[in-house]
Amino acid sequence: MSELKPYSALKIKIIQETKNPREVVSLACNLTQKQELSKSVSQNAAVRLTEFLFNANHTSPLEHCFITVLIENVSRSFLAQITRHRMGSFTSASQHYTTYNKFPNVLDSHMLEMDAVKEFIDQADEMYSYLISIGIPKEEARQVLPNAKAVNLLWTVNARSLINFFNQRLCRRNVPEMHYFAQKMRHICLLWWPELFTLVGPDCETLGGCTQGKMKAAECIDANVPDFRR
Repeated sequence: MSELKPYSALKIKIIQETKNPREVVSLACNLTQKQELSKSVSQNAAVRLTEFLFNANHTSPLEHCFITVLIENVSRSFLAQITRHRMGSFTSASQHYTTYNKFPNVLDSHMLEMDAVKEFIDQADEMYSYLISIGIPKEEARQVLPNAKAVNLLWTVNARSLINFFNQRLCRRNVPEMHYFAQKMRHICLLWWPELFTLVGPDCETLGGCTQGKMKAAECIDANVPDFRR
């Protein structure tokens, strides 16, 4: 029997992060403004500077601050989506060099209860193992694996790119797996750099309504959105 896991099985582990993003951004801004360099920045000054940079869209100094996370138990379809965010560095488990018949499959919780889905996943994994057993290379046998096959990856991304990521991926139009990941990643970033990431979110939160037009999600908020930043 193939191992099946829900989206909630995903794990995010911080590998490294910029420990002093306030001071790094302050240094970058002092350089551009040719001011005397300060060794530290107060909490109030950090909040004011971050709000100014974000609201004025002067966000290039944020690129000097980054975070690296290990992401586990996400699907190959998730991998295809997150790598669309090009301003990041990715290293994932390889289906070329790694035998994948022991990796779990990540599915929507409703699909986990469907016998037909379980049977299909089992057949795919059995076919993959059979092809390898008769000499088909792993990099070719992988063609029969489902998009649900789990993958683990490292993601290094700077704060400026995370602003774009959260703006797009916290939107309710995203698939549940990506939306769930974005919510968990937001919590991590709020602890890492609260004065920046309390400003960041999807348009329905930051602009007070959906900007997706006819493509908006059915549950999308149109107006009277509480300002979570206050």
